Order: sequence, then C-alpha cells, then structure tokens
Amino acid sequence: MTSRDKNLLELTITPRTSMAGYDRIDIDLPDVRVGNVRCRFMGEMVIVFSIQVFPEFQGNGYGTATIDMLKDRFRVIVADRVRFTARDFWQKKGFKERADGNWEFQRPA
Repeated sequence: MTSRDKNLLELTITPRTSMAGYDRIDIDLPDVRVGNVRCRFMGEMVIVFSIQVFPEFQGNGYGTATIDMLKDRFRVIVADRVRFTARDFWQKKGFKERADGNWEFQRPA
C-alpha cells in the first residue's frame, strides 16, 4: 500500500448499541469494506478485542493503517488477549506485553 492509498482509508464508527456492548470500526476504502475492528471506546483509551482484514485484502497494510489511525485518536490502546500468532504484529506497532496477557500502547505525553 502506498501512502496515497492509506489516505483513502476511512474509519466508520458504528454505535455501541448495535453490537451488544461493543463499539465497531469499519475499515473502508471509498468503494469497498476491507475489514472491521471490534472494540470499546473508553474516553482517551480504546480496547481492541479483534481486528479483522478480510482475506482478499490482507497483506496490503490496512491493519497497520488502522492501528496508526487509532494511535492518532487515542492516548492508550489495549489489545485484548492477543493470540500467540499475532504478537509480532502488535510488537511491531510499538505495543508492550502486560502481565495480564494484554498488549498496550501509550502515546507519549
């Protein structure tokens, strides 16, 4: 994905009531949805329960672009119960493992 393509990425927030206690972020290009994030907004913090880029769009940097946008919007991001196979992704994004098994990013003050 080029930096020009990343500018085409849009985040659409779906209200919590539609997802049984969760917030949802749709990862959209101008003409197609490429994935979504199941999360919970808590002021300056967001807890990410799952991030999914649909298989046909994987490997194009959409997950990275989504996390970068969250970093711009939230001071603290917690990745809830990270799977072993996803640890490299979160670590490359600057997240640190916590004692409870979650991974956390804190934007410098």
